[in-house]
Amino acid sequence: MPTIHAERLTEINARILEAAGARADYAAIVAEHLVNANLAGHDSHGVIRTPYYVRSIEKGDLKPEAKTEIVAETASMAQVCGNWTFGQVIAKQATEIAISKAREQGIGLVSMYHEGHTGRLGTYAEMGAAAGMAAMIWDGCIGGPRSVVVPLNGTGRKIGANPIAMGFPSAAHGAVILDFATSISAAGKVMVAVDKGEQLPGDWIVDGNWQPTSDPTQLAKGGALRPMGLPYVGHKGYALAMMVGLFSLMASLPSEAEPPLEDRWGTVILMIDISRFGPVDVFQTQVDAVIDYVKADPLEGEVLYPGEIEARRRAERLANGIDLPEATWQQISACAERLSLALDA
Repeated sequence: MPTIHAERLTEINARILEAAGARADYAAIVAEHLVNANLAGHDSHGVIRTPYYVRSIEKGDLKPEAKTEIVAETASMAQVCGNWTFGQVIAKQATEIAISKAREQGIGLVSMYHEGHTGRLGTYAEMGAAAGMAAMIWDGCIGGPRSVVVPLNGTGRKIGANPIAMGFPSAAHGAVILDFATSISAAGKVMVAVDKGEQLPGDWIVDGNWQPTSDPTQLAKGGALRPMGLPYVGHKGYALAMMVGLFSLMASLPSEAEPPLEDRWGTVILMIDISRFGPVDVFQTQVDAVIDYVKADPLEGEVLYPGEIEARRRAERLANGIDLPEATWQQISACAERLSLALDA
C-alpha cells in the first residue's frame, strides 16, 4: 500500500488527466478536488476515480475541454449547462456563481446539468461556509445509467445514490459539514472495498437477484445499492432519494418536454448569505457554543460534530501522506503507462 503526499498525488493525477485530453486548468481543478476528498478520508470520491474519468474520456462520454454556459439567469438564480465536461469544474463555477448572487441578493440558487461526476459534495458546502454562507446541495438522478440504487421493496437500478450536503461556518471549530448519499453507502465506498479485497456489511447491496450480499464485486455485476436505513428504516433513505432526484430533475430540465433518462442528472446549489440575518461573526460564535454544548458530557467515547472527522483526517493525512490501496495505485499507474507518462511515486 503506497503512501503518497497530497502535493505529489495532485501532480500525478493532474498530469494523467491532462495527458488524456483535459485542459490544463480543468485537470488541476479535478486533481485538487480528488486529492482533497482523499485528505478528508472519503477515498470513495478520491483518486480511485481517475481511471474511470480517463475511460469516460476515451469513450467520448466526458468532454475534457468543453466550456460551460449559463443558459438562464436572474438576479438570484442561474442554470448552467456543463456540456458534459468534468462535474467538478462545473460545480466549482456554479458554487462561485451562487455565492456571488447570495452576496448581492441574499440568496443564490444555481442548477447545473449535462455534467460529469460531480465528486464530493462536501467540497462545495465547504466553499460556501468559507464565504460566510449557509449552503445546501442536492445531486442525483432517477433513471438512466447512473442509477445504482434499488427502490425500497422493488427491483432494478432505478435511483441514483443522490447525495445531499449542507454547510455552516464556525469560529473556533471547523466548518460544520453534512455530506452523505441517500443510499446506504456511496457507490465509491463499494469500489474501495473491491480494491482493498474487503467484504461489505450484508445489508449494503443486493446482487442481480435482488438478494442482500456482502460481496462488493456484485455491484458491478448487475447488483444495486440499498436505500439508507435498511434493514429497519429504509423508507427514509428511499424517500430522501426520490426528493433529491426530483430536485435534480428540475435542475436538468431543458427546453424539450421529455429529455432521455440518461440526461436527467442534475445538481442544485443553494447559498444563503448569513449576514442578511445578522453579523456573521456572532453567528459563528453561536455555532461554536452549539458544538461545545452538544459535545459536553459524553456517555462513552466522544461526541463529534458533522465534519469533525474529516477535519482531523485532513490534518493527519496532510502531515503523513495518503495511503492508497495497492489495486488503486496499480490502476492509476496503468493509466499513466497507457498515456506514456512515467510516474515515480
